[in-house]
Amino acid sequence: MGPRIQYAQTADGVSIAFWTLGDGGPFVHMPWFRSSHIQVEGEIAEYRQWYEELCRNKQLVRYDGRGIGMSDRDVSDFSLDALVADLAAVVDRLELDRFALFGLLHTGPVAIAYAARHPGRVSHLILWCTYARSSDYARSSQVRATRGLMEQLEHVTRKRWRTFGLAGQRVSPRGSSPALYARASLLRRSKRSSALTKTSTSRACFRS
Repeated sequence: MGPRIQYAQTADGVSIAFWTLGDGGPFVHMPWFRSSHIQVEGEIAEYRQWYEELCRNKQLVRYDGRGIGMSDRDVSDFSLDALVADLAAVVDRLELDRFALFGLLHTGPVAIAYAARHPGRVSHLILWCTYARSSDYARSSQVRATRGLMEQLEHVTRKRWRTFGLAGQRVSPRGSSPALYARASLLRRSKRSSALTKTSTSRACFRS
């Protein structure tokens, strides 16, 4: 049985799901962005091992951002301020005075923004596979190409969401077939098909 799912509410009324694991100094792990589901991840061995290692001598805090996982999905605001509000809601709900913050992938700018606004509360800022300027990322040729592809696929994903998720088994070069199936299932269950392009390609996500 996994950690107990709790909820925090943002200033704009969005419910954010989170859990805590372990004891010690708080370590806030930000969402995996597109494929984040704090309950489903407990069914995948790789995720369990990752979190078990991280919570040694620490209180690990993991949450789903707005629009994904177990948090409210019926949302339209994915601006930088809104994503910062998700993080703020969780740490305020837990009454964390000071904590280490781990920002990864597309949540890096959110972690940086929060740390800049609340320097006294972030003891350590850890950034992994991310970037500081969202605008630079959004202007890259690879991102523009991906965004165009996602716009073309939007109507397809709404009709064939299960097929889209299973495609992850064919494009990922790593892992065994069961592991790839688990990742594809995680993507499908993380969000509604209509939310895929909102969180993946919306310009609001890349404002800084």
